[in-house]
Amino acid sequence: MRTNFSAHTKYANTPESDLLDEVIHIVSYLENGIKKQIEIMAKEPLDAIKKIMKGEIENDLGTEKELDRKV
Repeated sequence: MRTNFSAHTKYANTPESDLLDEVIHIVSYLENGIKKQIEIMAKEPLDAIKKIMKGEIENDLGTEKELDRKV
């Protein structure tokens, strides 16, 4: 069971990143009491959380190569 979601952009907004449809977000949550964190592409923090809640993204940071695209 996943609870206690929070999300934020990985990098500060820039004029260039504001033109993109999606940017990298870091989503933190608890899964069965264990803290998890993943990076995903999303429009905004709430969109990132919704993707996790729907099960669209499953990889934890550390188990897969993290996204590393700076804008």
